[in-house]
Amino acid sequence: MDHNEVYGDDDHQNNLPLSQDDEDEEEIPMTSQQLLENLQRAWMNEKFAVQLLPYEEAIVDMVMSQLVHMEENLATTNKNDMLYIAHRMEVERIRYIVASYHRCRLQKIEEYAYHILEEESKRTANNKRLSAGELQFATDFYNGMENHFYQLAVRHIPQNHQKDEHLRKVSPNMDSYVFIRAKENVAEFSISANHEMINIAAGSIHMFKYRDVEPLVLEGIVDLI
Repeated sequence: MDHNEVYGDDDHQNNLPLSQDDEDEEEIPMTSQQLLENLQRAWMNEKFAVQLLPYEEAIVDMVMSQLVHMEENLATTNKNDMLYIAHRMEVERIRYIVASYHRCRLQKIEEYAYHILEEESKRTANNKRLSAGELQFATDFYNGMENHFYQLAVRHIPQNHQKDEHLRKVSPNMDSYVFIRAKENVAEFSISANHEMINIAAGSIHMFKYRDVEPLVLEGIVDLI
């Protein structure tokens, strides 16, 4: 069994289309290796980002489709073959990354549910960060927590303090420091604290407040490490 037998050697599997946010934009062809690299990048960025990042639905959907294809090929392979064992481990590794990516997001949703729902309600349809499932989970989780908190404490305090949800809001610390690796040159980057302008070279590693570099993270100009 060779590598192509697991990952697929037809054009559909090795030249996958990555859809853009807008349906009118062109689809970008992507190899299986590039797809996996993008998944790992999305996972690491989500892991180290202070805020919840936009959900990488296209990447996740294509990875899951690839996993189905790989499982089908492995099902017809001799399980005593060393290559089978190697590729089975690769499948499990990819599944772990996908699960960890979603777990990172759910942890943020649980910790910052009110903040995330509030911010999401202000965004346009093209700039939403939650998937449909995450939005439902966040809403149900927040409502459940509010109901529990009401039954436990709120109903016992004066009426004029029972609607102070904003006082109970937990928000991420945007001034937390993060490490970044630049994917391209960034000229005259402004640091908000002192309005200093600096140049960032491609491949260089820096430490900044997340607040300062969030636009670069969202634009894919830098990766969090």
